[in-house]
Amino acid sequence: MIELFPASDFDGQTLSLIWNTAYAGYFVPMNFTQEVLHRHVRRSGIDLRRSLVGGVAGEPFGLSLAAVRGDRAWIGGFGIAPQFRRKGLAGQLMAAHLARLDAGGVEETRLEVIDVNPAREVYRRCGFRETRELLMLEGAPRADGAVAMALDRERLAAAHDRLNRDRPSWRREWPTVLDGLQEGAVALGVERAGAVAAYAVAAEHLGRLVVHDAAAVDREAAGVLFGALGRRWPGLSIRLVDEPAGTPLARAAAAAGLTVGLKQVEMRRAH
Repeated sequence: MIELFPASDFDGQTLSLIWNTAYAGYFVPMNFTQEVLHRHVRRSGIDLRRSLVGGVAGEPFGLSLAAVRGDRAWIGGFGIAPQFRRKGLAGQLMAAHLARLDAGGVEETRLEVIDVNPAREVYRRCGFRETRELLMLEGAPRADGAVAMALDRERLAAAHDRLNRDRPSWRREWPTVLDGLQEGAVALGVERAGAVAAYAVAAEHLGRLVVHDAAAVDREAAGVLFGALGRRWPGLSIRLVDEPAGTPLARAAAAAGLTVGLKQVEMRRAH
């Protein structure tokens, strides 16, 4: 028997402790301070009232955080504390959370999982199906003579809508991109025949250029964009997450000096 509590019942310090315990020993470092977790919750649109902390005999064993936009949801954090793993609790927590989201009008739920994470099987049993591979691209792009121009919000929004041929991942949908702009990220683009052929939304953070979102019309435009980023921030390593495999950016990455640092699988569950 498990107990379920809204994540909003916990203060920021306690919730960050539960998060860090749930992600202990994870494939990549996920140790969040209270401030970092708050930023993640805000940027992703996570609704703590519709997110859950699971407990056994009053002791938290894991959490499942959900962001909701209309009738769509995204699991923006899911983990089980080490001492409670491999006891079937992950499946129980996810199934209970999905049931509550369904009851609240959610028609589709998405998540991403690292490709080597055995949790993929838990998600499959809960009705998720794999949709595509997402890459984390990182490295210092080679600078060339290209120069990117500043994009105002209107032109960026139009380029974001036009250049994303497939639906972007949750963390790269427009509301999340807009949050990055409001926090100080800059929007840059390269033009071809008077139209934006590629763009990036980026901010320097802790000695790295974090690219919140980027897209290109083709591989050539992607290469020009990477060169322009390398010229503007020479020698600075960039990181772009959730890039679908096979896109112009993904195809141009190696030639630009970037590598695939991590592979994730996007999974989707619909009614």
